Amino acid sequence: MSGSTGDPTHTEIALAITGRYFPERRIVLVSVELESNSGSVLEILKLFSKHEVSTLSCIVQSHPDRESVHATLFLDLTDSSLKPAKLLAELKVLPYIRRVELLDLPLTHGEARLVVFTLEEMHNLFRLLRELGEGGLAVMFHMGFKAGEAMAERLFSYFGDNRKSLEYMLLYYESLGHGRFRLERYIDKEYCRLVARELVECLGVRSEKPNSHLFRGLLAGFLSRLWRKEVKVEETRCIARGDSCCEFEARAW
Repeated sequence: MSGSTGDPTHTEIALAITGRYFPERRIVLVSVELESNSGSVLEILKLFSKHEVSTLSCIVQSHPDRESVHATLFLDLTDSSLKPAKLLAELKVLPYIRRVELLDLPLTHGEARLVVFTLEEMHNLFRLLRELGEGGLAVMFHMGFKAGEAMAERLFSYFGDNRKSLEYMLLYYESLGHGRFRLERYIDKEYCRLVARELVECLGVRSEKPNSHLFRGLLAGFLSRLWRKEVKVEETRCIARGDSCCEFEARAW
Protein backbone atom coordinates (compact mmCIF):
# COMPACT_ATOMS: atom_id res chain seq x y z
CA MET A 1 0.00 0.00 0.00
CA SER A 2 1.29 3.46 -0.78
CA GLY A 3 1.91 5.96 1.97
CA SER A 4 2.02 9.76 2.11
CA THR A 5 3.46 11.48 -0.96
CA GLY A 6 4.19 14.62 1.01
CA ASP A 7 1.07 16.35 -0.25
CA PRO A 8 -0.92 17.50 2.82
CA THR A 9 -4.18 16.77 0.98
CA HIS A 10 -3.22 13.12 0.55
CA THR A 11 -4.80 11.00 3.27
CA GLU A 12 -4.49 7.26 3.70
CA ILE A 13 -5.76 5.36 6.69
CA ALA A 14 -4.63 1.85 7.53
CA LEU A 15 -6.41 -0.08 10.26
CA ALA A 16 -5.15 -3.57 10.91
CA ILE A 17 -6.15 -6.22 13.38
CA THR A 18 -3.93 -9.27 13.34
CA GLY A 19 -5.62 -12.57 14.03
CA ARG A 20 -5.06 -16.26 13.60
CA TYR A 21 -7.13 -17.88 10.88
CA PHE A 22 -8.12 -21.53 11.26
CA PRO A 23 -9.76 -23.81 8.69
CA GLU A 24 -13.04 -23.94 10.63
CA ARG A 25 -13.46 -20.16 10.42
CA ARG A 26 -15.49 -18.67 7.56
CA ILE A 27 -13.09 -15.98 6.32
CA VAL A 28 -13.79 -13.93 3.18
CA LEU A 29 -11.93 -11.10 1.45
CA VAL A 30 -13.87 -8.09 0.16
CA SER A 31 -12.49 -5.39 -2.17
CA VAL A 32 -14.76 -2.39 -2.68
CA GLU A 33 -14.88 0.99 -4.41
CA LEU A 34 -17.44 3.43 -3.01
CA GLU A 35 -18.42 7.07 -3.24
CA SER A 36 -16.23 9.49 -1.31
CA ASN A 37 -18.19 10.78 1.64
CA SER A 38 -17.50 10.77 5.33
CA GLY A 39 -20.12 8.19 6.26
CA SER A 40 -19.91 5.55 3.53
CA VAL A 41 -17.32 3.30 5.21
CA LEU A 42 -19.11 3.60 8.55
CA GLU A 43 -22.37 2.51 6.94
CA ILE A 44 -20.67 -0.63 5.63
CA LEU A 45 -19.30 -1.39 9.09
CA LYS A 46 -22.80 -0.90 10.53
CA LEU A 47 -24.10 -3.48 8.04
CA PHE A 48 -21.44 -5.95 9.21
CA SER A 49 -22.31 -5.31 12.85
CA LYS A 50 -26.02 -5.82 12.17
CA HIS A 51 -25.33 -9.31 10.77
CA GLU A 52 -22.63 -10.20 13.33
CA VAL A 53 -19.87 -10.13 10.73
CA SER A 54 -16.49 -9.55 12.38
CA THR A 55 -14.00 -7.23 10.66
CA LEU A 56 -10.53 -8.74 11.10
CA SER A 57 -8.65 -6.26 8.95
CA CYS A 58 -9.61 -3.10 7.07
CA ILE A 59 -7.47 -0.86 4.87
CA VAL A 60 -9.14 2.31 3.58
CA GLN A 61 -7.57 4.54 0.94
CA SER A 62 -9.13 8.00 0.60
CA HIS A 63 -8.03 11.11 -1.29
CA PRO A 64 -9.91 14.39 -0.77
CA ASP A 65 -9.61 15.31 -4.45
CA ARG A 66 -11.15 12.04 -5.70
CA GLU A 67 -14.73 10.92 -6.01
CA SER A 68 -14.17 7.41 -4.68
CA VAL A 69 -12.75 5.50 -1.73
CA HIS A 70 -11.18 2.03 -1.89
CA ALA A 71 -11.21 -0.51 0.88
CA THR A 72 -9.92 -4.04 1.40
CA LEU A 73 -11.42 -6.07 4.24
CA PHE A 74 -10.89 -9.50 5.75
CA LEU A 75 -14.18 -10.58 7.31
CA ASP A 76 -15.11 -13.47 9.61
CA LEU A 77 -18.62 -14.81 8.94
CA THR A 78 -18.39 -17.66 11.45
CA ASP A 79 -20.91 -16.17 13.88
CA SER A 80 -23.15 -14.66 11.20
CA SER A 81 -26.22 -16.22 9.60
CA LEU A 82 -25.26 -14.59 6.29
CA LYS A 83 -23.82 -16.67 3.49
CA PRO A 84 -21.09 -14.98 1.39
CA ALA A 85 -23.39 -14.64 -1.62
CA LYS A 86 -26.05 -12.93 0.50
CA LEU A 87 -23.48 -10.56 2.00
CA LEU A 88 -22.27 -9.63 -1.49
CA ALA A 89 -25.86 -9.04 -2.62
CA GLU A 90 -26.53 -6.73 0.36
CA LEU A 91 -23.38 -4.74 -0.36
CA LYS A 92 -24.21 -4.34 -4.06
CA VAL A 93 -27.58 -2.68 -3.38
CA LEU A 94 -26.10 0.03 -1.15
CA PRO A 95 -26.47 3.32 -3.08
CA TYR A 96 -22.87 4.50 -2.59
CA ILE A 97 -21.21 1.25 -3.73
CA ARG A 98 -19.58 1.49 -7.17
CA ARG A 99 -17.77 -1.84 -7.40
CA VAL A 100 -17.50 -4.72 -4.98
CA GLU A 101 -16.05 -8.22 -5.21
CA LEU A 102 -15.93 -10.96 -2.60
CA LEU A 103 -13.53 -13.90 -2.50
CA ASP A 104 -14.57 -16.93 -0.51
CA LEU A 105 -11.41 -19.02 -0.68
CA PRO A 106 -9.85 -21.32 1.92
CA LEU A 107 -6.94 -19.69 3.72
CA THR A 108 -3.88 -21.59 4.81
CA HIS A 109 -3.69 -22.91 8.37
CA GLY A 110 -1.78 -20.64 10.68
CA GLU A 111 -1.27 -16.91 10.79
CA ALA A 112 -2.41 -14.74 7.86
CA ARG A 113 -0.90 -11.27 7.86
CA LEU A 114 -1.43 -8.20 5.72
CA VAL A 115 1.76 -6.11 5.84
CA VAL A 116 1.67 -2.40 4.94
CA PHE A 117 4.64 -0.40 3.60
CA THR A 118 4.69 3.37 3.11
CA LEU A 119 5.45 4.77 -0.33
CA GLU A 120 8.84 5.96 0.92
CA GLU A 121 9.73 2.48 2.19
CA MET A 122 8.67 0.89 -1.10
CA HIS A 123 10.75 3.40 -3.09
CA ASN A 124 13.81 2.65 -0.95
CA LEU A 125 13.45 -1.03 -1.83
CA PHE A 126 12.93 -0.28 -5.52
CA ARG A 127 15.90 2.13 -5.54
CA LEU A 128 18.22 -0.50 -4.14
CA LEU A 129 17.23 -2.97 -6.86
CA ARG A 130 17.53 -0.35 -9.62
CA GLU A 131 21.04 0.50 -8.42
CA LEU A 132 22.04 -3.11 -9.13
CA GLY A 133 21.50 -2.45 -12.84
CA GLU A 134 19.93 -4.90 -15.28
CA GLY A 135 20.23 -7.75 -12.76
CA GLY A 136 18.19 -5.83 -10.18
CA LEU A 137 15.52 -4.96 -12.76
CA ALA A 138 15.32 -8.63 -13.74
CA VAL A 139 14.80 -9.56 -10.08
CA MET A 140 11.91 -7.07 -9.83
CA PHE A 141 10.31 -8.48 -12.98
CA HIS A 142 10.57 -12.10 -11.84
CA MET A 143 9.30 -11.26 -8.35
CA GLY A 144 6.21 -9.79 -9.98
CA PHE A 145 5.94 -12.69 -12.44
CA LYS A 146 5.85 -15.34 -9.71
CA ALA A 147 3.34 -13.36 -7.67
CA GLY A 148 1.13 -12.94 -10.75
CA GLU A 149 1.22 -16.65 -11.54
CA ALA A 150 0.14 -17.57 -8.02
CA MET A 151 -2.68 -15.02 -7.95
CA ALA A 152 -4.01 -16.11 -11.36
CA GLU A 153 -4.25 -19.70 -10.20
CA ARG A 154 -6.27 -18.73 -7.12
CA LEU A 155 -8.58 -16.26 -8.84
CA PHE A 156 -9.40 -18.48 -11.81
CA SER A 157 -10.28 -21.34 -9.46
CA TYR A 158 -12.85 -19.01 -7.94
CA PHE A 159 -14.22 -17.03 -10.90
CA GLY A 160 -13.73 -19.58 -13.70
CA ASP A 161 -13.50 -16.66 -16.14
CA ASN A 162 -10.33 -15.04 -17.48
CA ARG A 163 -11.53 -11.47 -17.83
CA LYS A 164 -13.35 -11.52 -14.50
CA SER A 165 -10.19 -12.78 -12.81
CA LEU A 166 -8.12 -9.97 -14.36
CA GLU A 167 -10.67 -7.31 -13.41
CA TYR A 168 -10.68 -8.53 -9.84
CA MET A 169 -6.89 -8.56 -9.68
CA LEU A 170 -6.82 -4.91 -10.78
CA LEU A 171 -9.54 -3.93 -8.29
CA TYR A 172 -7.69 -5.75 -5.50
CA TYR A 173 -4.38 -3.98 -6.14
CA GLU A 174 -6.16 -0.66 -6.55
CA SER A 175 -7.86 -1.09 -3.20
CA LEU A 176 -4.43 -1.69 -1.62
CA GLY A 177 -3.09 1.59 -3.01
CA HIS A 178 -0.82 0.26 -5.78
CA GLY A 179 -2.36 2.58 -8.36
CA ARG A 180 -5.57 3.25 -10.26
CA PHE A 181 -6.24 0.80 -13.08
CA ARG A 182 -8.53 0.72 -16.09
CA LEU A 183 -8.83 -2.13 -18.59
CA GLU A 184 -9.06 -0.44 -22.00
CA ARG A 185 -9.25 -3.45 -24.30
CA TYR A 186 -9.37 -7.19 -23.78
CA ILE A 187 -9.26 -10.05 -26.29
CA ASP A 188 -9.22 -13.31 -24.39
CA LYS A 189 -6.01 -15.32 -24.71
CA GLU A 190 -4.62 -12.84 -27.26
CA TYR A 191 -4.29 -9.21 -26.19
CA CYS A 192 -5.08 -6.65 -23.55
CA ARG A 193 -4.28 -3.02 -22.90
CA LEU A 194 -4.64 -1.31 -19.54
CA VAL A 195 -3.90 2.11 -18.12
CA ALA A 196 -2.40 2.65 -14.66
CA ARG A 197 -2.38 6.01 -12.91
CA GLU A 198 -0.25 6.78 -9.86
CA LEU A 199 1.48 3.42 -10.14
CA VAL A 200 3.39 2.98 -6.89
CA GLU A 201 6.77 2.05 -8.35
CA CYS A 202 6.77 4.99 -10.80
CA LEU A 203 5.50 7.80 -8.53
CA GLY A 204 8.20 10.41 -7.94
CA VAL A 205 10.70 8.61 -10.22
CA ARG A 206 12.40 10.15 -13.26
CA SER A 207 13.71 7.83 -15.95
CA GLU A 208 14.46 7.91 -19.68
CA LYS A 209 13.00 4.41 -20.00
CA PRO A 210 9.73 2.85 -18.77
CA ASN A 211 10.22 2.18 -15.07
CA SER A 212 7.62 -0.41 -14.06
CA HIS A 213 9.33 -3.77 -13.86
CA LEU A 214 7.48 -5.24 -10.88
CA PHE A 215 3.96 -4.58 -12.18
CA ARG A 216 4.94 -5.52 -15.74
CA GLY A 217 6.16 -8.83 -14.36
CA LEU A 218 3.02 -9.24 -12.28
CA LEU A 219 0.82 -8.75 -15.35
CA ALA A 220 2.98 -11.07 -17.49
CA GLY A 221 2.87 -13.84 -14.89
CA PHE A 222 -0.85 -13.39 -14.28
CA LEU A 223 -1.82 -13.52 -17.95
CA SER A 224 0.65 -16.31 -18.82
CA ARG A 225 -0.95 -18.56 -16.22
CA LEU A 226 -4.46 -17.38 -17.04
CA TRP A 227 -4.17 -17.82 -20.81
CA ARG A 228 -1.88 -20.87 -20.59
CA LYS A 229 0.43 -19.19 -23.11
CA GLU A 230 3.66 -17.23 -23.01
CA VAL A 231 2.74 -13.55 -22.73
CA LYS A 232 4.92 -10.53 -23.46
CA VAL A 233 4.04 -7.29 -21.66
CA GLU A 234 5.37 -3.91 -22.83
CA GLU A 235 5.03 -0.64 -20.92
CA THR A 236 4.27 1.78 -23.76
CA ARG A 237 3.80 4.90 -21.59
CA CYS A 238 5.22 5.70 -18.17
CA ILE A 239 4.83 8.62 -15.74
CA ALA A 240 8.50 8.25 -14.78
CA ARG A 241 9.29 9.21 -18.37
CA GLY A 242 6.97 12.22 -18.24
CA ASP A 243 3.80 10.62 -19.68
CA SER A 244 0.41 11.34 -18.12
CA CYS A 245 -0.06 7.66 -17.15
CA CYS A 246 1.51 4.24 -17.39
CA GLU A 247 0.11 2.04 -20.14
CA PHE A 248 0.70 -1.67 -20.66
CA GLU A 249 0.08 -3.87 -23.68
CA ALA A 250 0.10 -7.65 -23.31
CA ARG A 251 0.29 -10.04 -26.26
CA ALA A 252 0.26 -13.83 -26.32
CA TRP A 253 3.09 -15.46 -28.26
